[in-house]
Amino acid sequence: MPRLVHSRFGLHVVEVRARESGQTPGFEAVRGAVALALRQQTFASALRQYLQLLAGGAVIEGVVLDSADTPLVQ
Repeated sequence: MPRLVHSRFGLHVVEVRARESGQTPGFEAVRGAVALALRQQTFASALRQYLQLLAGGAVIEGVVLDSADTPLVQ
């Protein structure tokens, strides 16, 4: 690669020795994976919003948390 590659573990030097062309799978082949990813994103968003509501109603000292006072959180 002409430049460094960044990951969560740091910067890396990458040498590409071969390339293979990929194939785009049909929707039916990935439908389950797409549905699972959407369910996980929805669950994580709902959990984050619920925790913000709990933090908004709690008395917490020494730590700053994202909180919400109403159930209308995004």
